[in-house]
Amino acid sequence: MPSLVKVTQGDTMEIEYTHVTAGNFGDDMNSWFWEKLSPGGWGANSKHTLVGIGSLLGLDRDSSRHWHVLGSGAGYQYPTNLSEMSHWNFLAVRGPLTALALGLPKERAVTDTAILLSSIPEFQVVPENERGGIIFIPHHRASENCDWEKICEAAGIGYIDPGADSIEVIDSIRRSSLVLSGAMHAAIIADTFRVKWVPITTSSSINHFKWMDWTLSMELPYDPTFVGPGSSEGKIRDLVFRYSWVSDKIPKNNEVALRYLKKRCRRNPIRTVWSSSIWKFGSLVESILKTRPGRKIRSRMDKGAQSLAIIGLKKASLSEGFLSEDGVFEDRLNQMKRGLKVIFELKSGME
Repeated sequence: MPSLVKVTQGDTMEIEYTHVTAGNFGDDMNSWFWEKLSPGGWGANSKHTLVGIGSLLGLDRDSSRHWHVLGSGAGYQYPTNLSEMSHWNFLAVRGPLTALALGLPKERAVTDTAILLSSIPEFQVVPENERGGIIFIPHHRASENCDWEKICEAAGIGYIDPGADSIEVIDSIRRSSLVLSGAMHAAIIADTFRVKWVPITTSSSINHFKWMDWTLSMELPYDPTFVGPGSSEGKIRDLVFRYSWVSDKIPKNNEVALRYLKKRCRRNPIRTVWSSSIWKFGSLVESILKTRPGRKIRSRMDKGAQSLAIIGLKKASLSEGFLSEDGVFEDRLNQMKRGLKVIFELKSGME
């Protein structure tokens, strides 16, 4: 890893992040987050790229550019040892599992970038006596095939669309008394604003590696509540994921977690054919359930899945919830601020 990164006056720093067509607040906040932290100097076609909020790490990138990392994590790419790559500038990664996956020193494991929301003046901790209500924010993919708003209403819980405006989602989290988090960044943001949260899983597609990576960084256990997919379509996709390539078992330790990540991301011809066959079968079942003879079966499946989800969310809403210790939180925040200062200095050298 480079100890000194050279910058050119007049250059800018580009921000890389995932763009989800239907919207995903955790990714979408990259569009304004960095500008609020450090106005100006961000642009495209630069030799310097800041890898933004999200699970964006794993593979190597263009060695003719400089890649700066402050809180991003692994999760969706087969891990590569990047420790000796001079074009990478690792200031901090999301947690110890990402550091392990990329061959980085343990001290590079700090926490997720979103903790820096607390450094933005307009986002401050809301006093406990001004908070109220329990909300559920599913993973954005889980919201694609289930009417979670209807389920939450039946459970007496507020529903927050993960595809809604990111600033509005963050404000809802700050003002809640408990956040049921299907989306990992809902938990991270809740913890940042000292609101208790409960991890929720809806299917085997939930990435346990990411959750473990972050919870370990904050010295917290990862003990999710399973509520189910909430619909017949969600149930079919859950089974498709489970039998194609995804294990729904939570890894027992760091080494098992790394194997879990590699299994999720590894591709080979035999596995590709098997997975393709499972997905085609799942699509066929979905098509059959949409026909007139299949509608009754689909209706019964929907009602059963919704009932289980309602029960699961009610159970989760009674949980005490999780929250990192104040000392741990302040330590991680201060480490991230030091990394942010380095980014500021790099940008200043470009102006």
